[in-house]
Formats: sequence, structure tokens, C-alpha cells
Amino acid sequence: MVSQPALGLRETKKRRTRQALIDAAMRIYREKGFEGVTVAEIAREAEVAPRTFFGYFETKEDVFLGRGDERLERIVRAIHERDRRQPILRAIRPVLLQDREPTMAEHAARGPGLSDLLRHPSITSRLRERWNRWEDLLAEAIAEDVGASLDDPQPQVVAAAITAAIRIAATAAQKPPRERKRIAEQVFDLLAAGLGRYGADPPGGQRNSPRKR
Repeated sequence: MVSQPALGLRETKKRRTRQALIDAAMRIYREKGFEGVTVAEIAREAEVAPRTFFGYFETKEDVFLGRGDERLERIVRAIHERDRRQPILRAIRPVLLQDREPTMAEHAARGPGLSDLLRHPSITSRLRERWNRWEDLLAEAIAEDVGASLDDPQPQVVAAAITAAIRIAATAAQKPPRERKRIAEQVFDLLAAGLGRYGADPPGGQRNSPRKR
């Protein structure tokens, strides 16, 4: 019980530092454009050491793209913790549809003169890299959960379909919250038509056995 406040303070400090780095990057971007944003400049503006920056972000592009890895972790956790009778898509749907924190790039796209940020080649390249990495990690998690062999293509197909649905839903990021949710629900309803039962144990049949972790 005594350690909880200390953990809370530590997390609060981390979040403040992270936000300070994001705010610094956006100020520099507004003043100098994307090419003028460097890790050294961001660190100096946020009054931290450059190595501190890399404790929060892998690249300067990630400052503008948000915490995608944390969302992936929530998806994987939902897969592993679900009732084994529940299909994978149904288990992750609440995670995918819940209100999420807009990325800095989404904020920027709403601001005057900042919409070009999402179209910058460096940003789009980093997005593709991250999507590919998340798809591979999701496929591994699904294969482990359902006990699929390494050469089974089904987990990769399922992961690719889910990732594609997330990407399509993400294109609605600049719309009002209610409209974003409607589009996301439409996307995942369509996906469920094909994957609605994947990963669920058959009723009254033999249970799927996940690999031992």
C-alpha cells in the first residue's frame, strides 16, 4: 500500500515529460516546419537530455504518431484474457472501438496550416513501418493463442485483416467522435461477417489449446 503513491508520482512525471516533448515538437514544427524538427531541438526546447527523448520515442516521427504500441498491447491482452468460447474479433472489438487519445498528427491536421504533416513522406513511411510491425506482432499473438503452427497462414491472414480494418477506421480520425465511432463500427461489422467465429472453441466440442507461455 505504501508503494502505490510513489508509483503514481513516477508515472505522472513520465507523462509530463512525454507531453513536454510532444509540445516542444509541435512548437518547433509550427515555427520551422517538419524538416526543422530535430531530436536535439526537441530535447533542448523541453529542457531534457537528448537521451531522455529516446526513452519515450524511437524517432522524431513517433512524436507525432502517438502511442500505437500501447494500443497493440491492449489488443493482445484482450486476446489472451478472453473467455475461450469467445471469438477473437469479439474480444478485441471493445478495445478497437473505445474512445482513444488523438495522435498529435491528428491534432495537427485540424489546425490551420498543419494538415501537410500527415502527408509528409517521412511520416507516411514511418506509419507503414509501424503498421507492418504491428501486423507481424499481432499474427504471432494470435498463432500463440490458438495453438497454430508456425507455417499456418490463418493467423497472418486474420492479423492482416484486423490491421487493415484499424487503418481504414483511422482515416476517420479528423471527423467528430460520433462519426468516427460509426465508421469504425461499420468497418468491424463487415470484418465480422468473415471472421466472426475465428478463435472461438466450437460449442460442445474440443477446446482450442493455446501454446504454453
